[in-house]
Parts: sequence; structure tokens; C-alpha cells
Amino acid sequence: MAIEDQSESTPLTSASTRTYEKSTHGQRNETTRRIEAQVLRLCKWENPIRSAIVLSGLVASIILTQRYSLLQIITGTLTIAISINFLYVLGTQFTQTVISDRPSTHPWSNVLNNQDADLLNKDSAVHYSSIVVDVAETVARAVTRIVLIEDRKTSLKWLAIFFTTWRISAYVPSRILILIFIISAFIFPRLYISNKDLIDARLQQGQAILNSQLQRTQEFANSKLSAAREATKSYVDKTKSAVESKTNTSINTSTTSAVPVQKLD
Repeated sequence: MAIEDQSESTPLTSASTRTYEKSTHGQRNETTRRIEAQVLRLCKWENPIRSAIVLSGLVASIILTQRYSLLQIITGTLTIAISINFLYVLGTQFTQTVISDRPSTHPWSNVLNNQDADLLNKDSAVHYSSIVVDVAETVARAVTRIVLIEDRKTSLKWLAIFFTTWRISAYVPSRILILIFIISAFIFPRLYISNKDLIDARLQQGQAILNSQLQRTQEFANSKLSAAREATKSYVDKTKSAVESKTNTSINTSTTSAVPVQKLD
């Protein structure tokens, strides 16, 4: 009876597992699309103040990490924060004692004495952790499709990008490349939107020239391949004829030497 119950519950379990996987995959795609939309809005400068803050923060982070180590940045930030708050607390308490003529209170007492408030929100931590996992899963799947050649044109495009980056990174530091990429991501989309008609015309012209060159290259390669094929076939035929002629000559010679010579009396 227990076996029957187990066999009956197995299809339900597998069905619920498939439903959960489909819902998780759909949620992951939705999260990725939402992040892509946010990034595009930043790069298009739909909110100029927000885009300027993000760009300034990214550039400042790269410049600071290039000149200072992470330990120096953390300890320096804490030093500045403690110094500012120390002066703020002393000034506030001194003002309350001298000017107001009443016992001083700590300006941050509402934060320090509130033991029920969480400095780190667990729900937010879980939410952002799931977003990081979804983005990592999306990137991993995209890289897998590129490496396993799901689409040849896409794989060739990324092959050219990776090879170019690999060769340039041998001469240019990685931070400089990242800085150039970030600045380009914030500049070129806006330039494209401002000059869309002109850029599209130039791109179509360049694509037409590229297609023409590719067609000529393909025709030249096909002609050379056909000539090489004909030359190889001719050489093989000549070699085959020479081998057959040599074989026939050897057979005739051996046959002649095998015939006995009769002596005349």
C-alpha cells in the first residue's frame, strides 16, 4: 500500500518540480529584462542626474582602486567618517550645554538606543542575492550558447570581440579598458540617438561595402579552390598514368625474360 502511495505521489512531485523550474526560469528572465531596461535607461540619459551620478561613481571607483588599495579605501573612509562624526557629536553636545543650558544628549541616541531596528534588512538581502544569482545564471547560459556555437554568426562576432580584447589587454591595463568601456557605454548611445539618421546611413553604406568585399573574397576563394582542385586532379591523373605505364613496362619486361631462347644447330 505504501508502494502504491509512493508511486502515485511521484508524478505529482515531478510535475510540481517542473512547474517550479518553469516559474523560476520565467522569473529569472523577467529580472534580467528589468535590469537590461534599467541599464539602457542609464546609458540613454533618460534621467540625466541619475546617469551622471552613476557614471561619476563608476569612474571615481576605478580611479581610486587604480591609485589606492581596497584596504586603504576602506580604512580611509572609516577614518573620515569617524572624524566628522566625532566633531559633530562634540559640537552638538557643546552647543546644548553652553547655549541651551541643559544636559546634553547624544545626537545619534535614537539610532544607538533602538535595538529593535535592523541595520541590515534581511528581506532586501535575500532579494538582491536572488537578483545576483539570476544575472549570473543568465550570463552563464549566454556564454554557454556562445561557446557551444548555438548560432555561428553570434559566436563569430564574440570570437572577434574576445580576440581583440585579448590582444589589446596585452598592451593596455585592464582598468583603462574598463574605464574606456564604461565611458563609451554612456556616450555612444546618446550620440546614436542624437544622430540616428546619419549613423544609420553610414552603417548601411559600410555594410554594403563589407558585403561586396565579402562576396568578392568568396568568389576569389572559390575560383582559386576550383583551380587548385583541377590542378590536383590533373596531377593525380598524370601520376596514375605514369604508375600504370611503369607497371605495364615491368610486366612486359618480366614476360620477355621468362621466354626460353632456342639454340640453332
